[in-house]
Amino acid sequence: MRLHNPFVLDLRSIALFRVALGFLILFDLILRAKDLAIFYTDAGVLPRHHWIDITHRWYWSLHAANGEWWWQALLFALASLFAIALMLGYRSKLMAFLSYILLLSLLNRNVLLLQGGDILLIVMCFWSLFLPLGAHFSIDAALQPELQRTPNSQRFAKPDEHRYFSIATIAIVFQILYLYFFTALLKDGDAWRSNFDAAFNAVSLRHFATPMGEWITQFPGLLKLGTVYVLAVEFLAPFLVLAPFLWPNLRLIGLALLASLHVAFLLMLHIGLFPLIDFMALSLLIPGSVWAYLHTRRQSPEINGITIHYDEDCGFCLKMCLILREFLLPRTVPIVPAQNTAAVHAIMEKENSWVITDAAGKPYIHWHAMAFLFSRRWPFKPIGWLMSFPPFMAIGNRVYHWVANNRGLMGKVTSIALPYRALKLKPTLIGSALALLFFYVVTMFNVYELPAVRERMPSHVEHIARIGRIDQRWDMFAPYPITTSSFPAILGKLRSGAPANLYPKTTNSLTWKPPSNFYHLYDSYRWRKYYGRVNGHRNNVVRNALGDYLCRSWNYRGRPFQEQLATFEIQFISFRTNKDDRPQQRSSRTVWKHWCFPEYKPAS
Repeated sequence: MRLHNPFVLDLRSIALFRVALGFLILFDLILRAKDLAIFYTDAGVLPRHHWIDITHRWYWSLHAANGEWWWQALLFALASLFAIALMLGYRSKLMAFLSYILLLSLLNRNVLLLQGGDILLIVMCFWSLFLPLGAHFSIDAALQPELQRTPNSQRFAKPDEHRYFSIATIAIVFQILYLYFFTALLKDGDAWRSNFDAAFNAVSLRHFATPMGEWITQFPGLLKLGTVYVLAVEFLAPFLVLAPFLWPNLRLIGLALLASLHVAFLLMLHIGLFPLIDFMALSLLIPGSVWAYLHTRRQSPEINGITIHYDEDCGFCLKMCLILREFLLPRTVPIVPAQNTAAVHAIMEKENSWVITDAAGKPYIHWHAMAFLFSRRWPFKPIGWLMSFPPFMAIGNRVYHWVANNRGLMGKVTSIALPYRALKLKPTLIGSALALLFFYVVTMFNVYELPAVRERMPSHVEHIARIGRIDQRWDMFAPYPITTSSFPAILGKLRSGAPANLYPKTTNSLTWKPPSNFYHLYDSYRWRKYYGRVNGHRNNVVRNALGDYLCRSWNYRGRPFQEQLATFEIQFISFRTNKDDRPQQRSSRTVWKHWCFPEYKPAS
């Protein structure tokens, strides 16, 4: 029994994690970009002079350096480029660091939008800095110096060569499991521990539930079992994942149990990217035996019989072949100079093209060869099929011919942009010391966030955690799920005295019947989170900033005098969850009254 097995990460799992991390950062940016001006500029709901009033003093943000739209767009574009480069494994460590800095900055620019998934994303991005992200399935792995000299040298030929162990991997494994263990400790309300109504209450939230979540409320007995299951898995699964005996079977059982929770959350609750981010974190814990099994299943004479032939006088060509093999083919597929085979060399000279031969010796050239390679392996087969369609084939061949005719230029460009660079796989002393420090910080931060710990958090723990944005409290539906479903209603009056509805999706009228599901009364889960903070935030700056924004938005330049917005109220309409078929109790609460012009300010 190898006691350190639970803390060994497989380099292929690290590669999967890197791709998922880059994809989720990019996807998150795309979702946020729709409301870029509203949420991140001075013209939106949180201008920087209000941002200072509600943001923790240790939270810093590059996005707050300028309040203009163009500045936010520039940072979004840079973050997107870094995320794509991270997915491809280009300068993996550097791209992870740049992605981390811009993600941290983005989250700090508007903390009113944040949910648990955002915290997990930034925490995992931070810990990725301590991992050899580019060891597999990356441009970094393809452009190792020894492959320039010997393209077919076999790295990672032995199973143990895929194993990576360090102080950082110990910290990362615990960090991932802290999410489940500490959230289980925080779920100490009666809904979790005695009457077991937590699952029912969660899927009864009309502004959270999906159609499946709404449907399953018909089975309260089953949901009681679901409550017990969630809490049991969150307590038990971390110990199964950490068990050094019956390895890796207990690890796989623990991961399956945790994954089952996220599948259920994904199907029953609108909680944004949180489940996908959880899957990303769990992918790091996939043991090497899974990859070994998949490797044996993927072996086929058809793929292993492929040979890539390139012009040995073209350094750029070799780089492209190495990169394509890294992503599309097993590393056992040979890359050989076309000059070594007379028939292949003749084709290369005649067609001015690289040559791919399949297991039967059939040659493929130009863009056809590219489409052939992409069509060999999932998940790239659909791309290969698209590349084979006549319109795309014609465009692809034009691109290929341009590149082939400009090899000298491409060689100069790639010598700068794609140099051969050695990967460092061994942990450094400084890196290990820092990992140990941050492991201590996140552990203490989680402990001091427990209600039972009444002592004040040490300042050095809080300062380090908040500056690095690894501060965390895993209190999803803890200590119990809320039992009210709500939506906003914003009604105002114009200068003329006419009424105005500033939130057209809803109204506070008793004659208006809201739909059974409230989620579609919000533009997105970010908007739902934001209005939740407008409803409950202890600082009136949040509501005042929204009021100013609504005044600016309505009273745009050129609006006729009598049609200008004068005053309005922000209300929240709530319905309390019932466990029987009685109509839900409705209540209304005014959280803010706002005036757009000084003459409408109430007399004090």
